[in-house]
Amino acid sequence: MKICVLGCGLRTPLLLHGLLHSDLAITQVDLYDTDPAHSQLMAQLGTVMTSAARTRIAPAITAEQAIAGCDFVISSIRVGNMPTRADDERLALECGFAGQETTGPAGFAMALRTIPVALAYARAVEKIAPDAWIVNFTNPAGIISQAISTQTAAKVIGICDTPAELFFQIAMALNERPERVRCDYFGLNHLGWVRSVEVDGTYVIGRLMNDDGLLRGLYPAELFHPRFLRTLGMLPTEYLFYYYNQQLALENQRRAGVTRGEELHSLNQNVWTDLTTNLRQGRVGPALEAYRRYLNRRNASYMRLDAVAESAFERPDPDWYPFERSTG
Repeated sequence: MKICVLGCGLRTPLLLHGLLHSDLAITQVDLYDTDPAHSQLMAQLGTVMTSAARTRIAPAITAEQAIAGCDFVISSIRVGNMPTRADDERLALECGFAGQETTGPAGFAMALRTIPVALAYARAVEKIAPDAWIVNFTNPAGIISQAISTQTAAKVIGICDTPAELFFQIAMALNERPERVRCDYFGLNHLGWVRSVEVDGTYVIGRLMNDDGLLRGLYPAELFHPRFLRTLGMLPTEYLFYYYNQQLALENQRRAGVTRGEELHSLNQNVWTDLTTNLRQGRVGPALEAYRRYLNRRNASYMRLDAVAESAFERPDPDWYPFERSTG
């Protein structure tokens, strides 16, 4: 089975790790990015981190080369890269809206910029690999997936990890194995709610709703007050924060003086430089350490700027790293 990835951002190794530790019989993964240096670095880092002896991970020179012979095409593109996200969010903030890349004015700007490019790739898939499925991971996921579905004949499905993350956090809060927990979820991508939770067939949503500590542990910061969640009677995904608490997000961004896009642009620039320098010199260990620090800081600061006006540069990084230390 061949898979290609269109768009090689800094989370590409996480995607490769998930794919190559699944039960899929993947023999080849081609990576394509409009910046060839990105696809080359991610192929090199991904090969080291996944220890994928039976799978060839390689950069592709063109999108057409990557798509040819594919069974699945994973689209994870960012048109304009992180500086343009930062510009979108800054403009939204200056106009009196919280700056956020998938909701509000910044999210709509991202959609308008991305749809033509996503359609061009989809039409290439139609022509070169008509039996392949496009798995759309490009944000705003719902709009992009709908555009591909209605404007091309390509087979497409949109995916998002936000609901699954909430399911996992619910299981952790209950101190249960995820496979024992069943969540009744409705919604799409970043807009959804869990309305009931079962453990081995027993409803336990009341246990969650009546425990402030458990509710506060479900999200990366206190996005929703426990009293609000009890009134709602459901558990929203984290992005509902930008609907229920839009004014608070706006005030916190103003207090912090920065948007998440601007934060990530700075973090990303630093780690791209570190990875490029170390991997070109064959220094795998320092490259992995730089990437570990990056993931720790990015994960630890997620949503905290908008929820509590806390910058990624204001707190120590907890140890979050989804790979074995022995890698590399």
